[in-house]
Amino acid sequence: MEKQPPERLLGLQRRFADHLRDPKHKPPPDAIEERRLAIYRRLVFNNLSSLFARNFPVIRKLHSDEQWRAMIRDFLIEHRSTTPMFTEIGSEFVGFLAARSEGKDKDKDKDKDPAWLPELAHWEYLETCVRLAEEKVSLEKNRESRSIEALMDTRIRMNPTLRMAQYQWPVHRIGPDYLPEQPNAILLAVYRRANDQVAFMQINALTASLLEMLAGDNAPVLCAALDALAERFQQSTATVHASASPLIASLIDREVMLGPQ
Repeated sequence: MEKQPPERLLGLQRRFADHLRDPKHKPPPDAIEERRLAIYRRLVFNNLSSLFARNFPVIRKLHSDEQWRAMIRDFLIEHRSTTPMFTEIGSEFVGFLAARSEGKDKDKDKDKDPAWLPELAHWEYLETCVRLAEEKVSLEKNRESRSIEALMDTRIRMNPTLRMAQYQWPVHRIGPDYLPEQPNAILLAVYRRANDQVAFMQINALTASLLEMLAGDNAPVLCAALDALAERFQQSTATVHASASPLIASLIDREVMLGPQ
């Protein structure tokens, strides 16, 4: 087979990729059989559609087949991914929806996405990241018998899959039976339990600060972390310590806290 100059080969590849993204408006390279082109078009579109349907199941349920296919096609045409990793392409979809919400398509006569859609995409992708996280969640033996007081002078071993995020919309509740009309800011924590099930919980600012503090590389012992929280939120240490016991017990039961380091 005759070798092609690099510039010509690159041009051929670009034209081929452009056609796969937008077959209606981008003609394919010459001398490629239509039957083969059709196979590649189906593979690219269907594989991407299936992947996003798994990573964003709620968004998929909220769209008809026609709407979903149109969204996938828009992604292919309008977005250029920066990651070569197939497992990370969900983050590109999150970025694509965020860009659309910023008004880049306001000049087009098309249905506008709901205001909460980019945040819902971020939340669903965060769940996917937690589910696929390589970290192993191992529980301490006899952890139920350890008192809260015994943990106060220890550094806490946190769930390594824990992720937290703040949203302006109640994304954890959105579904076919609930479409919010007004923002309602929330903080959410999502993580994977020892049985590999993904779990989440709504938290407040104090709990988020505590979790962030204890998950750091230079995390203080639990007692010192609570003292720092009291100062940060301008509350008495007695009040914070008193309210901390049931919170810590709940976090241990939920497997957010795994025991002492």
